[in-house]
Amino acid sequence: MGIVLAILFILQIISFMIITLLYMKIAKFNNLEKKQQKLMQEMDQSVMAYLVEIKEENDRLIEQLNGRMDSKREPEASPSSVFKAESAAIQEKNLQKPHSVPVNFAIRSYQESAATTDQQEMKPLDDRDKAKQLRAQGKSVQEIAKELGKGQTEIELLLKFG
Repeated sequence: MGIVLAILFILQIISFMIITLLYMKIAKFNNLEKKQQKLMQEMDQSVMAYLVEIKEENDRLIEQLNGRMDSKREPEASPSSVFKAESAAIQEKNLQKPHSVPVNFAIRSYQESAATTDQQEMKPLDDRDKAKQLRAQGKSVQEIAKELGKGQTEIELLLKFG
């Protein structure tokens, strides 16, 4: 009888140790889960801040493009008739869309680039031309943005449409 009680006592101590180890593992996993949730919240906040910054840069760029489109006149040298037909079709499609400003700007940029190089040399360089020159010199988008005092997204768009 004494041996049976000793064995039961030892088994009970072992079971308490196992329960304690399991409790410690659960507590460790709970702490890990809390840390992961905190990291996910921080990442969400970082992404949201980045998206807000991009949205502000895009809004500012669209405002500048609208101002540029309003202030510029039509180029004297017109592109080929094929391009005119294509640009007219694109403009008709984009008149129905609220975000047609970048497409119209791209079309106008192309029309302006079809003008003679003598006319372009007489004009003072705008940000788009400066960005192109700096890109041709091998500078990165970040360096161009710093030099021109613009956002990186704006520079990328200027280089893409230019």
